[in-house]
Amino acid sequence: MKRILICIVFLLFSGIALAEQKRVDVPVGDSPSTGPADAPVTIIEFIDFQ
Repeated sequence: MKRILICIVFLLFSGIALAEQKRVDVPVGDSPSTGPADAPVTIIEFIDFQ
């Protein structure tokens, strides 16, 4: 049980480290949006209609 907990903690911290490295600013321009413009988090969804 202790090994599983250690693995989970390791994966959590390594995932956080990778997420911080992949942070990118994406200009939204005139794209449709909801919510305040100064929100601390922006979620952008890319959809491919093929």
